[in-house]
Amino acid sequence: MNNFYQRTWAEIDLDNLRDNIAVLRELSPNKKIIAVVKANAYGHGDIQCAEALNDCGIKNFCVSNLWEAQRLSDAEIDGEILIFGYCDIPLVLENIGKNFVFTVGNVEYAKKLSEAAESCRKKVPINIKLDTGMSRVGIDTEEQLDEILSLSGLDCRACYTHFAVSDSLDENDVAFTNEQQEKIVNMCQKRGLKFHSQNSGGIIYHKDFSGDYVRAGIIMYGQKPDARFPVPKGIKPIFSLKSVICQIKTIPSGKTVSYGRTFKAGRSTRLALIPCGYADGFNRRLSGNWNVTINGQPAPVCGRICMDQTLVDITDIPANLGDEVIIYSNELDGGNSVTQAAEQIGTINYELLCAIGTRVPRIYIKNGIKTEIQRYL
Repeated sequence: MNNFYQRTWAEIDLDNLRDNIAVLRELSPNKKIIAVVKANAYGHGDIQCAEALNDCGIKNFCVSNLWEAQRLSDAEIDGEILIFGYCDIPLVLENIGKNFVFTVGNVEYAKKLSEAAESCRKKVPINIKLDTGMSRVGIDTEEQLDEILSLSGLDCRACYTHFAVSDSLDENDVAFTNEQQEKIVNMCQKRGLKFHSQNSGGIIYHKDFSGDYVRAGIIMYGQKPDARFPVPKGIKPIFSLKSVICQIKTIPSGKTVSYGRTFKAGRSTRLALIPCGYADGFNRRLSGNWNVTINGQPAPVCGRICMDQTLVDITDIPANLGDEVIIYSNELDGGNSVTQAAEQIGTINYELLCAIGTRVPRIYIKNGIKTEIQRYL
């Protein structure tokens, strides 16, 4: 950790990740956890999170695409990697023999993939995606399922679906989710197929659902699937975004600040310059509408958040050059948590986490100690 370039960085608490897994296991007894680490583990760092999950005994992972799967495989992550998204058939054939499982979500693709596999005398490990309400990838009928199961070039390991509103406790949404679950149970159990349906919302709000696995995504990282509803006791965010004060200046009353002159000082104002902007993931829509935390006190953002820098008001805060600044805290909600920021600008915590820039190093905390820095640039 010596010689760390202290500009803007994210801290990822792997101890909290371990504790969150323990909570999820209590919620899902006798079911294996499939850890969703797509999109760089929702911005947290795919390889480091997957390694920590291996240490917790997790041996099943999900990613969005082949490139993400190859990253985990190259890092020697132990376990099966399910690829959610479409993959070109020649690339599927090139990667048979690795610990990858491919998604089949329509009959036409299944037939072409099976034919290509048979011509190479290979068998492709797959999960079949069922569409039970998202209207995205997935087959709709039992006839389609049977047609895919009959193809000799494919090895179906399980079926799965994705709930559209399992994170909602609204009466109509709960009824809709129950219908989804009933459909996948009926299609799979009569054929003796393993299946998984419970995403984060399904795990915490529909604990009684059957299945062989649960798929933990945002809840595993300690964030709410839906900001309106509580999460189980013991779930803790693993992410925070931090920066430092790199310059301090005092401006007189009436002087304007940053692009567009949207802020005018109403008094003599002491400003701190923070080397963090929207290219780092500090969302520009929070301009003039957010407090960072410095020495335990809120410091309002003054004017527009720039690409690389942001100004905040520290007139009433004893602060000095080099002091740490918390942009997004590791609180569950409230304060300057990721959830609060998302609520304030009308989006979701998923988007803000995935938007953390590649130039932001991730620092990993394990056993209470900062142990590793992941730099992408």
